[in-house]
Amino acid sequence: MLAVFNVLEKLLKFLVILCNGAMLLLVFGQVVTRYCFGWTPYFGEELARYLFVWVVFLSLPLVAKYGGHMCIETITSRVHGLPLKILNIFADLFSLAFLSIMVFYGIRMVSITQFQTSPAMIIPMSWVYSVIPFGCAVMWCYVFANLVRILKTPSSELQKGGKA
Repeated sequence: MLAVFNVLEKLLKFLVILCNGAMLLLVFGQVVTRYCFGWTPYFGEELARYLFVWVVFLSLPLVAKYGGHMCIETITSRVHGLPLKILNIFADLFSLAFLSIMVFYGIRMVSITQFQTSPAMIIPMSWVYSVIPFGCAVMWCYVFANLVRILKTPSSELQKGGKA
């Protein structure tokens, strides 16, 4: 299972770097063409917006893996042992519930928008929205793995922030 997570992490990092690079070049190209030629590509702004959505949802699992999401540190920094373990379990359970909803409705959104096309690029909007259930499903896997790790770790070994 660890090998699958490592391959998935490398794939996500590659896609995030690729999308960020493409977005950077696209926006830079738009600025140059607007100010130098008084013209911009018809698809530039739309594609940059869609790439941004992809970067956000592909980055979510990576941030979850490294524990970079916001938490209420005023509470978690003051407790340790069993109360910290309980807080982390509840946080992961709520995250799993939210991500399950996101995956379910993300899949519905993809199916609903499969015949809708984007205004400038004339691509199916389902291509744009497909990253939502994918990113949330991968994040669900990372949060679930974290929950299993926390359940297996004795309360006395948990450090600040719930790290074992």
